[in-house]
Amino acid sequence: MKKIYLLPLILTLFLVSSCSVTQQSYSFQHHGTDTLKSNADFMYVSHNVKGKAKTTIKMSAWKKMKQEMALDGLMSEAKSNLPKLGDNQAYANLSVDKLTTVTGTPTQGGLVVEQITIEVVVSTDIIQYK
Repeated sequence: MKKIYLLPLILTLFLVSSCSVTQQSYSFQHHGTDTLKSNADFMYVSHNVKGKAKTTIKMSAWKKMKQEMALDGLMSEAKSNLPKLGDNQAYANLSVDKLTTVTGTPTQGGLVVEQITIEVVVSTDIIQYK
């Protein structure tokens, strides 16, 4: 008789404890073709090249943080992952996207955060002056 009551209890505990929520937010900035030589002829060398950088902060059960470090900052790291420029080349139409993902467990008072991931994506075109 005890086995009949124990199985639904275990199933209910499993379903309640495995619930997780993910929230994602997004922001961006766009910079048009702000070039140094606005009256010179140029051609596009590459379109939509990207550089990315990401960091994740994890909270353990004892509320200790573990973080993948971005030593020079996320923006600097993302820009360093862009292709290197050659002679007479410049970046044009630069846009910066920031994605923040928060994962946690829902409670009556809100969300118990378990992990935060921040990703910065820099995308641009490469132009070359003639």
